[in-house]
Amino acid sequence: MRLPRPCAVLAKSAIPLVALFLFARPCSAQGFFKKPEVNVFAGYSLQRYNASQYGFGNTQNLNGGNLEISLPDLYRGLGAVGDFSGHWNDEIKTFNFTGGPQYRFEVKGIDFFGHALFGKSRSRLLKLGVSQIEPSSLGGTAILGGGADIPVGKRFAFRAIQADYLINSAFGVRHHDMRYSSGLVIIFGKRSPAPSF
Repeated sequence: MRLPRPCAVLAKSAIPLVALFLFARPCSAQGFFKKPEVNVFAGYSLQRYNASQYGFGNTQNLNGGNLEISLPDLYRGLGAVGDFSGHWNDEIKTFNFTGGPQYRFEVKGIDFFGHALFGKSRSRLLKLGVSQIEPSSLGGTAILGGGADIPVGKRFAFRAIQADYLINSAFGVRHHDMRYSSGLVIIFGKRSPAPSF
């Protein structure tokens, strides 16, 4: 049975993260990787979507959610993350499926992180504005950004802010967006302290 296209993209994006999780444990016995900690972030997200080239008057505010699954400390603060988000309003829907490396460090009890993520983005125009393009597109996307987590006990953290710069090639046109997220981080496994500065 063939998966719907967004599901197939999600599955392909998750393969590298699953592979890292499976191989991290054997490598830890060799002293190269530490025992993996797994963090799951879920929260509200706002995407500022540059839709002017599609016939809309200005940048659109899209509300939605952001989900991340990360191995934050595979080696001295360097980890990996899979990032999935969906945003929409009455005129546009967009879904991002990305993954890539992330670096985490601690300053005065707050965990800061930066990442570079790559994958795909599905954009759907619910109203075509004045353009005559197809209403749906799947294009490459890159996300550069970071944020700050405030620990709340041993198993939770509050993501005060995550700010990301998105480069999206939907509809064959490259455009630049911003995404802001905030929410709860749940920590599984043995927590590894981030490098301090």
